[in-house]
Amino acid sequence: MGAFRGALTLGRVARKSWRWWAGAALLVAVTAGTVSVAQLAEAHVRTADSFATEDVSLEGNERLTREDVLGIAALQVGDNVFEVAPEVATSRLLAHPWIAEASVRRELPSRFVISIREHRAVALLSLDGLYLVSEDGSVFKRVAPGEVADLPVVTGVDRGRFTRDLNYRTGVLTEAVALLHDYRGAGLWRREPISEVHVEVDEGISLYVGEDGMRVRLGRSPYREKLVRLRRILIQLKSQEARAEYVHLDNIRRPDRVTVRLR
Repeated sequence: MGAFRGALTLGRVARKSWRWWAGAALLVAVTAGTVSVAQLAEAHVRTADSFATEDVSLEGNERLTREDVLGIAALQVGDNVFEVAPEVATSRLLAHPWIAEASVRRELPSRFVISIREHRAVALLSLDGLYLVSEDGSVFKRVAPGEVADLPVVTGVDRGRFTRDLNYRTGVLTEAVALLHDYRGAGLWRREPISEVHVEVDEGISLYVGEDGMRVRLGRSPYREKLVRLRRILIQLKSQEARAEYVHLDNIRRPDRVTVRLR
């Protein structure tokens, strides 16, 4: 009787074991089938003509051509839309020095939408070479051959301090860009274009303006009222057919006092 029960128990164990292995084999087969189906699906969408890129929409480019942008992003009409992921294309665009912001969106079945914002250079910074400064006061690239534009040059910046001191770097360029904006607002740009913005040792600012490089010492900010006063002075001198060699508006004790030396 004991032998019979033992044989019965072994039989049950064998049946359970067989069922487990059968289930496992079925699971492996189903999983393999699922992977195979997924691979076939992926192969299809990567080769099907219906997923070939038919259009790449682009907005925001001014300096860079359409061919430049698509080449940087590695997106081309005719390529499969799944060949390049949107986030990869975006990273490639943001790595380009002239591109400040970028986004890439895939629209199935056959379209990409690219939007970029380029840096707008408003000045040149003179350090160990010339660098382009954007309208937000950041340095975004070294000037390459053929890139030098008719822009004011910021000089007198302490290179060592600029390199190691973030507050100084941010402050000096932000102030220079704000001054350029105020200069335009005062109606001076057409009359006396700026050739140089010089940062003095005391961190005050002097401008060199006009074809003859007239020096205008402004001192420390704020600058708006000083620039309005400068405009009045230049209009008065022109009415007298006179020209200043320099104009100083940096008298701290007597802000209303202006020193002018005529040529």
